[in-house]
Amino acid sequence: MISACNSFNINRAGISTGYPILSPEVNEGICQVLAHMWLDSEINAASGSDATSSSSSSSSSSSPPSSSSKKGGRSDFEKKLGGFLKHNIESNPSTAYGEGFRQGNQAVNKYGLKRTLDHIRMTGSYPL
Repeated sequence: MISACNSFNINRAGISTGYPILSPEVNEGICQVLAHMWLDSEINAASGSDATSSSSSSSSSSSPPSSSSKKGGRSDFEKKLGGFLKHNIESNPSTAYGEGFRQGNQAVNKYGLKRTLDHIRMTGSYPL
């Protein structure tokens, strides 16, 4: 399977990022955490809600608002699609993507995104 998030240890230019070579569970899992956080922020921003799910306590969207956001919200289809994609991330049965996401999400919920990423950079694994 092609990685949705290239290895954290080498950027697209082939330059080391300071991250050790990561196991598939950590590499793909943390990418799934970030994807889940982005979906969550898009759904919440689109609905005009200040509420966040338990998995996105430290998320924020840095992308420009889409045309539907500028008009005041997402369509029902977009909201349902976002929810469907989040559910697929949460319930993925694979070791790398599913279990990696669940472990990473637990770490981010407990320690925050920055501390989790710092720990991954230092150890190559999730904080316990």
